[in-house]
Amino acid sequence: MDAELKQQAKQIVGFGIAKIVGNYSDNALLINACYVASDRYRTLAETNGLSTVQGIPEDLRLDQEIDVQYKNEELVERYTDEVLQVILRNYVVVSVSIVDAVLEELYELFLKHYEGDISGSDVEKKVRSAWANDSLISYFEDPAKANLSSPAEFQQGFGESFMRYKEVRIVRHTLVHSNGRLSERNRQQLLKYQEETPDERKDAALINSPIIGGDGEIVLTINTILSIRQYLDRFLTYVLKSIDNA
Repeated sequence: MDAELKQQAKQIVGFGIAKIVGNYSDNALLINACYVASDRYRTLAETNGLSTVQGIPEDLRLDQEIDVQYKNEELVERYTDEVLQVILRNYVVVSVSIVDAVLEELYELFLKHYEGDISGSDVEKKVRSAWANDSLISYFEDPAKANLSSPAEFQQGFGESFMRYKEVRIVRHTLVHSNGRLSERNRQQLLKYQEETPDERKDAALINSPIIGGDGEIVLTINTILSIRQYLDRFLTYVLKSIDNA
């Protein structure tokens, strides 16, 4: 990989790492707001509740508007449970989407560089199907293409590292498409990834983590998103060093 391409690729990943940090910072403020709001409504005695449409101008209301009203004690419960869960879920979805975008942008960069005669429409088609049959990962590893490999300071091989990331993508998919509960197909896929993990690192398989409940439910807590934040940062650092060593 020539120096110019390497610099462009590292810049893409570096921006991605910064976005992961920024996304957490934004969500940390939202999490704090939940705790501040729950404390406020727990101690508030002057008013009794909240209307969800009170602040909406008349000309912006729905034709069939529904005014949901909460009492103070209900607001305390909502802010410490349901609303907080929405924030945690959105954090995971956006964070994984950021990493997907980084990897797909890298893929596009490599395609344009190594496939000199490829058309713009063909690049778009390949990027759209980047995750089908591991096309993106195979291209990254191909000795005749990007030729990325595991940095020496990491124990995980390149394929295993991306397998761990595909597990997190299953979590994102489950939150978006399966109401937070693993489909049988995805549960079997996680078990397959566990089986394919070397014996000395099987405990790293996501199926073993507290993120996956006994009934296949995705369990989101503050510690869950902190662990995902840490993992995604380390994964992108892994990719960054792979590029640096290419």
